[in-house]
Amino acid sequence: MKKQTSLTLLALLTFLLLSSNIDAKRKPAWVKQRPNDPAYYIGIAMEPKQGSEVNYRQSARGSALKQMSSEIKVNISSNSVLQKIETDYQYKESYESKLQASVEQTLEGYEVLTWENRKEYWVMTRLSKEKYARAKQMKLDQAKMMASSYLSDAKKAMGNYDAFSALNYLAKGAISLKDHLEEDLTYKTVDGTYNVGTEIFSTIQDAFRRIELIPVQTKYQIQFSKKLEVPIAVNASFVGNNGEKRPLAGFPLKYEFTKGEGVLSSQSKTNLDGYTSVSITRLISKRKLQEITAAFDFKHIDESETDEEVRRLLQVFFPPKQMPSIGIAIEVLKSKAYLISEEKVFGELDDKGAFSGMIKTELNENFFTFTSNMDEADFVVKISSNFVSGDERKGNGYSVFTVFADFNIAIKDLKSQTEIFADNLNGIRGMRPGNFEYALKDSRIKLIEEFKKSIEPRLEQVDM
Repeated sequence: MKKQTSLTLLALLTFLLLSSNIDAKRKPAWVKQRPNDPAYYIGIAMEPKQGSEVNYRQSARGSALKQMSSEIKVNISSNSVLQKIETDYQYKESYESKLQASVEQTLEGYEVLTWENRKEYWVMTRLSKEKYARAKQMKLDQAKMMASSYLSDAKKAMGNYDAFSALNYLAKGAISLKDHLEEDLTYKTVDGTYNVGTEIFSTIQDAFRRIELIPVQTKYQIQFSKKLEVPIAVNASFVGNNGEKRPLAGFPLKYEFTKGEGVLSSQSKTNLDGYTSVSITRLISKRKLQEITAAFDFKHIDESETDEEVRRLLQVFFPPKQMPSIGIAIEVLKSKAYLISEEKVFGELDDKGAFSGMIKTELNENFFTFTSNMDEADFVVKISSNFVSGDERKGNGYSVFTVFADFNIAIKDLKSQTEIFADNLNGIRGMRPGNFEYALKDSRIKLIEEFKKSIEPRLEQVDM
């Protein structure tokens, strides 16, 4: 019995040794030692046979591709868009960081070899460097050809005074280059050689410069009301190749409050005469001086694009600050107010009232028209300020002085004889070396800043 058991164990051991030798003999050379072939990019990975077969196979293949793609070095050409135009730094940095990852995602035409035993699964991927370079150049040439075609269409549209179509073609041209921004975009045609990326960018700038936006009125005076119907209009024109000017038809403009706040009617494109308008239907801000800006409505260019990367690319080629725009001043005719002010400085009444003057200027610009006759006023504004000297803190060869400021404001409606607003600021501290006068100036500056920050937003909510 013991002899039979020994023979069985010996047979099993012999089988395992033979299996091991067979596996070793069957191992391809690339499993034993990584090949060194200058004609190929190579990636090799091994995964233990754990878990599902699908998972370890996919994992091994993915690791091999990642290793292979890491051998493909991406360089930014000196003739690339990223080097030639002033791009958003964050976009440029983001694009460069994603370049290497994008190589792995676009690999194609590579060979896959596998080997496995009972415990391990091996994958080797390899790609001919010549084949990769040829495919990459083919894609680049196709992108440049497509971008050049869109550029040609854009210039024809500009020749026909169709700026909106031109900008749409230029956007499509930029998008066709989205995977090649780091490469040399030099393009040869029968008319010469040019960088198609920078040519698209400069043509966009040229189109923007040729667009003229002229408001029908540069300034509007509006009586404050919750409900209004005040048309704000702009005439748009386009300057042709020979300097002649024609109405710019079908061009989308976006109107919005860039100072103050209000509600505008629905937007529209320019008509055949280059005219477009919106209406102020409601004023929200009570500021005296507001502004509406009419600008090229870029959303009509990228509205069909859902890819965030494409949107960011278009913002590089279409810098918002360079888009055609025009500001239109809105002066809100405010209620008349009578001002009563009192200012104390270090315990004494200050007849000149430097800080009172600062507050009056701020209120006059944003909320009221002041009158010297109370009988003409709709409101009485009473303000008081008190500046108290603090202590002197001595340092090494210098002293720092402090001044504390308190402020109160109250507004009375003369018609109803009721107080409609009251607020205050306390303990605002100014500090300066030298003397108390310097600290006093600092406390005034900080007090007016706090007034703008804390009190003005609440004043805008009051019905005056």
